[in-house]
Amino acid sequence: MSAIKAVIFDYDGTLFDTRPAIVHCTERTFALSGRPIPPIAAILRTVASGITLQDTFLQLDEALQRDRAALQDRVKTYRALYQDEGTALLKPFPGAAEVLRELRGGGTICIVVSNKGSAAIHRSLDEASLGPFIDLALADEAGLPKKPDPALITDHVLPRYSGLHIRQILMVGDTTTDILFARASGMPCCWASYGYGEAERCRALAPEYEISRIEELPALVRRH
Repeated sequence: MSAIKAVIFDYDGTLFDTRPAIVHCTERTFALSGRPIPPIAAILRTVASGITLQDTFLQLDEALQRDRAALQDRVKTYRALYQDEGTALLKPFPGAAEVLRELRGGGTICIVVSNKGSAAIHRSLDEASLGPFIDLALADEAGLPKKPDPALITDHVLPRYSGLHIRQILMVGDTTTDILFARASGMPCCWASYGYGEAERCRALAPEYEISRIEELPALVRRH
């Protein structure tokens, strides 16, 4: 494989431990909407799949399949709650700051690609003092495709970095969505087993690499 020149990080379950915030804001959103609060296990299953926020609510409340206006209201409420109440519950995984500092210091391009809302990602990166180590963050914004759509890479990453080849980009993520995104894009993939993805389903997709702690990543990058 060509030398790795860029690393794309998923956000939830790869860089940040976000489950407490997601569970809290999901429960609060359902309560404010007057709908029965889903079991925590059901919420965590959506986290493990890496799906979009819209698809999360569709999975947790079938009534939204017939009411798209209510779906958009639910998403809006959740995002407001996440900004007001959720960010205090977020924390980077141990070692994340050191890994980003080492990679960036060695000249590796560091990118975040997530299906999470853009404002929440940028705010948490800044509050954790990780923003200076991130060259680009692509999230759930109007006009941007969502993982696992490879157009995120072909249309929004590669054009920004002249000479960067797809095989020189390593995708690091914890769910099947991340692995399928890498496959669709032609990138090698490193599965973060310490995250939220279901181990059996993720390993069945045969990612090229696996790490059990984020601190293992710089050594993997150096080997290639």
